[in-house]
Amino acid sequence: MARLPPQLFFLLTLVVIIHPSYGLKHLKGIALVDEVCRHTSHNEYCVDTIIPKPPLSGERIASTTLGWAQIKALEAGTIIASLLNDSSSILPVAKNPLQAKELLQICWDSNMNTMEDLWIASSLFYNKIINPMIARLYHAANTTRVCQDGLKGTGFTALAAKIEEIIKLCEICVVSTNFFVNGAH
Repeated sequence: MARLPPQLFFLLTLVVIIHPSYGLKHLKGIALVDEVCRHTSHNEYCVDTIIPKPPLSGERIASTTLGWAQIKALEAGTIIASLLNDSSSILPVAKNPLQAKELLQICWDSNMNTMEDLWIASSLFYNKIINPMIARLYHAANTTRVCQDGLKGTGFTALAAKIEEIIKLCEICVVSTNFFVNGAH
């Protein structure tokens, strides 16, 4: 799957943020999930993933996806640590184990930065400090892309899947946050 350049991702997200449908206050339940997901670049993943507890709201969707992004970052950290600690697990998927270890160290560092951004974003979210929270989510997604770019063409598929989910969840959280901030859902 092709990945959008960061500038295009940012531009698309800005378009989503100012889209007039955010003012639709009548949306409830699954219709709200569908509307939020329609504004992401990962519609199918979003619809299949978002199942927050009732009552459904933009705020609840944002809270849920932010929590899931944190969990996925923890899971990615566990996978990276396991690969770094067990050289034999690298051999079947890496042509050059030394380069693979260097890549995994880069992924570890970027994942630590991502986790920090996600935890700060969570604190900002619950204190309703939205613009810095959204900036942290963008930074978390972009930092995660550093690892994602390095993983292309490697056999680290489980790690690549977790990394992809973190990026998707960050975007869904930004979109749903804008729904509850701009649309009073």
